Amino acid sequence: SDSIIARGIRTAVARGADVLSNSWAGGSASSAIQSAFREARTLGRGGKGCFSPCATGNNNGPVLYPAKYPECFGVGASTPSDRRQSPTAPDGENWWGSNYGPEVDVVAPGVRIYTTDMMGASGYTGSNYVPNFNGTSSATPHVAGVGALVLSVDPALTVQEVEEIIKRT
Repeated sequence: SDSIIARGIRTAVARGADVLSNSWAGGSASSAIQSAFREARTLGRGGKGCFSPCATGNNNGPVLYPAKYPECFGVGASTPSDRRQSPTAPDGENWWGSNYGPEVDVVAPGVRIYTTDMMGASGYTGSNYVPNFNGTSSATPHVAGVGALVLSVDPALTVQEVEEIIKRT
């Protein structure tokens, strides 16, 4: 629910999170969720702000919430040939497309990403790895990791400075 998501954001900020990676998208605008992201942006990290990359969605349409909020950093997915993933991209994944619009701040790799899997029957595969994690949900952790690396070099940066560094590089 919106209130549980907002509480999760606030809890992460209260526990000292520097980066809030949000690999989810969808639903209607929510004042509760937007308010929590606004607090993270203004109060997190002792007033420097938490960096909050958010997945833009995978239905080849307009950016979805929460990436639509100005408090968030919208992350789209790119193909192995460094283009926005779309149903017509030459990677063979014609069933989805990265959402697009002015709220997209950056795109990151989002096609056939290798990642760890839960072990045993609870996992998606029979091994400990998934070879095809796709979508803006797989692109967003890349951007969150870059944000964390930027902050590891200079923890005094504001969230706006982190965002500018990522956009420009």
